[in-house]
Amino acid sequence: MEKVLLIFGGKSVERDISVITGLQVLNSVQNDFEIFAVYIDQDGGWWTCDNIKDINIYSNFLALAKKPKKVLIDFNNKCVFVKKHGKKVFKPDVALICLHGANGEDGAICGVMQMADIPFTCPNLSASAVCYDKNLTKILLSHYGLPTVEGVCMNSDEIDRKKLFSSLSFPIIVKPARLGSSVGIAVCKNEEELELAIESAKLYDNKLLFEKFLENKREFNCAVMIFGDKTIVSKPQEIRSKKFYSFDEKYLNDEPCSFEVKTKKLEKELQKLSLQVAKKLECEGLVRVDLLMEDEMLYVNEVNTVPGSLAGYLFGNTRETVVELVENTISAFKEKRQLTFSYQSNALNIFKQSQDMNKYAKK
Repeated sequence: MEKVLLIFGGKSVERDISVITGLQVLNSVQNDFEIFAVYIDQDGGWWTCDNIKDINIYSNFLALAKKPKKVLIDFNNKCVFVKKHGKKVFKPDVALICLHGANGEDGAICGVMQMADIPFTCPNLSASAVCYDKNLTKILLSHYGLPTVEGVCMNSDEIDRKKLFSSLSFPIIVKPARLGSSVGIAVCKNEEELELAIESAKLYDNKLLFEKFLENKREFNCAVMIFGDKTIVSKPQEIRSKKFYSFDEKYLNDEPCSFEVKTKKLEKELQKLSLQVAKKLECEGLVRVDLLMEDEMLYVNEVNTVPGSLAGYLFGNTRETVVELVENTISAFKEKRQLTFSYQSNALNIFKQSQDMNKYAKK
């Protein structure tokens, strides 16, 4: 049975959503793998506990968790261990990343796993960093000729309104460039609303993206898994929202937020574009591509490198999706050509012979 390090929570404004994803995934595959679940709190501490599956504890973790124990990574031995009463070691075959937002989707956790030589389920550090930054995503996709909505990116302290209004007209949608779950996003119909939106968005990021708001748009989600030459594309879903897909609609609505695409032609177009996006951005592992359509024209909105509940609803079954993701990640890691990080060099000897090391010491 494969050993899975499941990581959720996080030092991020999207912590709550990550907890939901982590617990849903944990409950769906707890009988398929040997799982060691780790919760990262809002201060960045890594924890496990006896009642980690109880959603009630996450309002005040240290007060409500049963026997909370700190978790540390042993980079030398490719494992994690519990720091209490000696070392209880867990050496995972793969890290199942369920961290949304900062320090997760931005590539930070990928860097940690890469240094520990632990395979992980999301795209690598560079792909995650690019996808997390909506403006960088837009720049790269435009370079490859893939369609994105017209927009302007500016630093929140240096907003050039003349440049903004020469490029865009109302309504304008304002977004923190590096954030997810629709947090900090607002649609503005006039300058007064724009100023309020800027003040709200810059609480979350100092880099803001201003885009033309497509008033008569339709919105779609499509998930893609890539493992070397193997690709799996989900059936796309259309979002019910008529304005923009807000945080409340995504997570606080009891009604289904999406439905199946009704025509095969549109389904295939959405799948083709989603796969192109994932490949061009070098997204190995699992991603969800969000797309917009107005007047029959498709646009790429953004790419999520850690989709909510890992996009099980798009593939039809969370358990089957996660099992496939974990098993393919392990296989792909084994098949990859392992790079070498050593190089025979005489640089240190030459430096030692040619330099007086004492001159670098403080006097």
